[in-house]
Amino acid sequence: MVKTILWGLFVVPWLSLIFLKGEQLRRFMPVALLATVINSIIGQMANEYDWWRFKESIFAWDKMMPLYTVYGMFLAGTIWIFVFTFGKFWVYMIVNAIIDSIYGFGLARWLNALEVRETGKITPLANLSLMLFIAVLLYGYQLWQEGRIGGRKRAGSKKRGHDEKNVIFVREKMKAR
Repeated sequence: MVKTILWGLFVVPWLSLIFLKGEQLRRFMPVALLATVINSIIGQMANEYDWWRFKESIFAWDKMMPLYTVYGMFLAGTIWIFVFTFGKFWVYMIVNAIIDSIYGFGLARWLNALEVRETGKITPLANLSLMLFIAVLLYGYQLWQEGRIGGRKRAGSKKRGHDEKNVIFVREKMKAR
């Protein structure tokens, strides 16, 4: 029964992504992958500093950073949160606070009750603070990724428009031959 629940927590978030447009998935996959890397590092730190421990997982080798959390719920969840909130920072932060609270104060306790994980030295409030800090980093990364900070905008920039005209001109010349 527990394995079925864990598989569901891994597979269902991935299946939910079929409802996205391809461009939405491409746009927000880099930030989701960064979230996965950060959460993998956090998982290693949690293991070392006894913040929490996973006793049960999908595979025997993924107890430090279980697939269903880091590579399932968190990865897909990051994409969905960005799809609905990017461009509205305070909405993004409120949604993150709500979802991270549900995880830290609800789902984590439920997983503890199922004896899938056990809470160590970190409190749910400290975990929430950590997750909100990561949310700010991810939002900043997405702004950078889209050229809104640290460089020119990619989409709609004058240079890109000029390049597209050149490509069209070259294609037309090739067709004429």
